[in-house]
Amino acid sequence: MTLNAAEIEWRENLPYSLDHGDFYYSMANGLQESSYVFLEKNDLQRRWQHLTTEDFIFSIGEVGFGAGVNFLNCCELWLRTAPSECTLYYFAAESAPLKKSDLAGIHALWPVHNDSAKLLIEHYPSAIKGFHNLELFGGRIKLCLMFGDATEMLHSLGESCDIRHSSYNKASIDAWFLDGFAPAKNPSAWSSELCNTIACLSSNTTTLTTYSAATEVSKRLNGAGFKVEHIAGFGKKREMIQAVFTNKQPVITTVTGTNQWHLDRLIRPARNKRPTVTIIGAGITGCTSAAALAKQGYEVTMVDRHQIPGQEGSGNNQAVVYPKLSLRNDSLPRINLSALMYASRYYQHFWQQGLGQQCGVLVLPENQKNEEEFSLIGQRFKNHPRLVQLLNNTEMFEKSGVQLHATQGLYFPQLGWLPPAVICQNLLQQWDIPIISANVSRFDQEPNNHQWTLFNDQGNPIIQSDILVVANAQDCESFEQTQFLGVRKLRGQISELPITSDSAKLSTVICGAGYITPPLNELHSCGATYNQNVSTTDLRTQDHQTNIDQMIQTDQGIANILGDFDLESLTGRANFRCTTRDYLPIVGPVPDVAKMITNYSFLRQDARKNSSVMGSYLPNLFVNCGMGSRGLSYAPLTAEVLAAEINQQLSPVELELRLAMHPSRFLIRDLKKKRI
Repeated sequence: MTLNAAEIEWRENLPYSLDHGDFYYSMANGLQESSYVFLEKNDLQRRWQHLTTEDFIFSIGEVGFGAGVNFLNCCELWLRTAPSECTLYYFAAESAPLKKSDLAGIHALWPVHNDSAKLLIEHYPSAIKGFHNLELFGGRIKLCLMFGDATEMLHSLGESCDIRHSSYNKASIDAWFLDGFAPAKNPSAWSSELCNTIACLSSNTTTLTTYSAATEVSKRLNGAGFKVEHIAGFGKKREMIQAVFTNKQPVITTVTGTNQWHLDRLIRPARNKRPTVTIIGAGITGCTSAAALAKQGYEVTMVDRHQIPGQEGSGNNQAVVYPKLSLRNDSLPRINLSALMYASRYYQHFWQQGLGQQCGVLVLPENQKNEEEFSLIGQRFKNHPRLVQLLNNTEMFEKSGVQLHATQGLYFPQLGWLPPAVICQNLLQQWDIPIISANVSRFDQEPNNHQWTLFNDQGNPIIQSDILVVANAQDCESFEQTQFLGVRKLRGQISELPITSDSAKLSTVICGAGYITPPLNELHSCGATYNQNVSTTDLRTQDHQTNIDQMIQTDQGIANILGDFDLESLTGRANFRCTTRDYLPIVGPVPDVAKMITNYSFLRQDARKNSSVMGSYLPNLFVNCGMGSRGLSYAPLTAEVLAAEINQQLSPVELELRLAMHPSRFLIRDLKKKRI
């Protein structure tokens, strides 16, 4: 999960890669060479000047992000030439990411990109394998840094493990930059497999350039379907490669298993306008989804039973961006980590505005097994102190302000707490998104105009729109189209505990069996319970007691700073979470359940049967729910996954993780296990 950062040394005031035995660039003309090879020879200025609001997006794929010189050059040109309504998506693979300090040292030498370089350095992620998404310049540029082997990362960017369907129903990459170290020094960045993967993410308008003119590179690109030309190189370099994808060469691939169920068998036509979107549910999931779509130019309307957003599961005054790391590398911990890192960046400007506190979150071990795991997690992430730090007892006192009994804990310095309802309101206000107060009893798609119509309890229409997103947590089960999801409704109660002279010193969130926050208005938020089969939102004294007991169980040091409580007089709040069978969110298109069961009925007899059968999905209907108690952590990332799906854009999350959150996963699993 963690990667080795690039090892460099400075030679003649230039960064030199010890891994590949080569310089990153030439100080004399590195910027000019980047502009010539990648911007000029991909004809980007002309292409961007002629973009229209119907084009929406332009995508660049890069192999070898390095210090981000090509990216920063692109930022400058894009902001100067492209229409403000369009978005640049920049997907960059890097197997050995630079350390943040090295990145800062490199860009200190180049003041020409000072402002954009500062943004890049500020948001630059730790060297953790996987996709890292950075939103820059008000959303006009989205950078997806893919840390890991280039072939593996680009394969994960595709829509299918069958690379022939890599860009199925999605916009292809428009221009490629191949900027790895020289083929002789870094052969994996120029392999035939990588060239084939690049080809499958391309269309017949895709261009490609590289400084290399090596014969083997030309042969591999040509074999993958690119028409290759050797043109004059930059400066003293005699030649470089310029190529256009011709889409003529078939890619041979062998895929086993049933792997295409997430692909809609009906090709969606490319859109030439931004459709209208209605989102049911104005909690943190719905509002982050609305903002993500509004940034892309969609006309979004919220529908919620309340007039003000964030009034149900997102209504607590102090909600924690809750972290959980694991030693495993399967989908659940990877999604947790990816969501956690993205959320810490997403909420940064809210914290800077004074909403909540980026006070850090300290997680204490609940038992001996936890303590052993924490030690191993601390070792695994020892080179990533901005993400997590393993603290001893003295260090925990310095961070938290209270004397704890635990010998160690995991501290997440980039996290904290937020008021979710206020965040929801800010998001809708910022993007001028209206909210309709109504209770949606059903929705149907009109046969004539294919729009979705929402109806209230009296059977009267509420609103029509081209696209519908169901984001109303456990209430998604009330609709015929989404009741198959089988989500669970769990009640949770938080307690508000009056401060004492000792507890007032608490300066960070502490989590264990429960959690407790630093004081707000002389009250700590403490919680939360997990109540099954309890339908009331009235406060219950037994749940106040449970919350207090959980904190005492977490650490005796917390028990020592809390006072005595009159349970009957405690304030708090209770509402409901939406949980799933596998504890992962549900985000993506809604399947046509009857057709899916029919088309994949063979799985009941042979769960391992090879098949290229594609799925069947209800047109322009999507769902985003199932956050459990981690809505603040999951929602920003799932909103981006949803927006990419609706916008027919390559996803900001690896394929394996997208499938782990896909709405159809339960149907496929249940067919294989003969549950349906």
